[in-house]
Amino acid sequence: VPQHDWARKGRGRSNGSVSGPRQMESRMNVGIVGLGLLGRALAGRLLAEGHRVSGCDIAEAAREEALRIGVAVHADVRTVTGDADVVLLSLLTSEDRRALLWGEQHMAGTLGAGALVLDTTTARPEDTEADAKRLIGERGARLIDVCVVGSSEEASCGKALALVGDSEDQADYRPLLAAFTRSQYFFGAPGRGNRAKLIVNLVLGLHRLVLAEALGLARKEGFDLAQILDVLKDGGAYSTVMDTKGPKMLSGTYEPPAARLDQHAKDVGLIIEHARRMGARVPLSEVHRVIIDDLVAEGCGALDNAAIFKAFSGGAV
Repeated sequence: VPQHDWARKGRGRSNGSVSGPRQMESRMNVGIVGLGLLGRALAGRLLAEGHRVSGCDIAEAAREEALRIGVAVHADVRTVTGDADVVLLSLLTSEDRRALLWGEQHMAGTLGAGALVLDTTTARPEDTEADAKRLIGERGARLIDVCVVGSSEEASCGKALALVGDSEDQADYRPLLAAFTRSQYFFGAPGRGNRAKLIVNLVLGLHRLVLAEALGLARKEGFDLAQILDVLKDGGAYSTVMDTKGPKMLSGTYEPPAARLDQHAKDVGLIIEHARRMGARVPLSEVHRVIIDDLVAEGCGALDNAAIFKAFSGGAV
């Protein structure tokens, strides 16, 4: 796997060297469960790096898209995971993961001692901690949260970040992450990657909300929105959200989505729930939740999350 530029330094960040109890093979059999936007983006990057990728998904459309890019698609989860050197999960919720591992399909039963499951799901941190403990206890298999910061578009270009609930010195799987992330941050223990991801998503979601609100006001003022966006990008108000979501807001182009609005609505709910558990105040996220939930209720959930602009541009739909 090609090495990336690790010139910048940061606490718990990879320095490009591969360490840990063993070196992983450069070409592996990777099984992906969940072939939605992110799952397919990861599959595409891994295939481009020469890995063999199989996968499954409950949605026919997702399976067809995965077949188109070269994934060996199977109907049975156990077929995918049983032949894999590494399993990647890309699911929506903790509940989905638990149903997969210990429900009717009982994926956990295919995992032997030393098996590795990397989970990109933005999940409830406490659930990840409990599931990792259960899996290592019952099967001797590792469940590690590898939360991806960035849209499916960014992951497909290898520009995402990974927030990892593991110790850096145990990350023998780092070369695999380098296929779809430019940087990896390690937070020491299962669930810590999830906790960090909620903080990041809080900021990103509010950046989109603030940009949408500002452009909504600029529209009422009669400004050229493209000019206002240029002004915002040229000064202290700048955020990369202006690059990735600003053009979508200006054009009203929210399909195909890079990241769905209803998925972020789920994340905002997790953020508020987790903040309450930790005794932290998140009043801006509470306002955000009302706005985003209204849009989802109006039928905008499957659109790109830039569609938050619809709340400020004359109607939800």
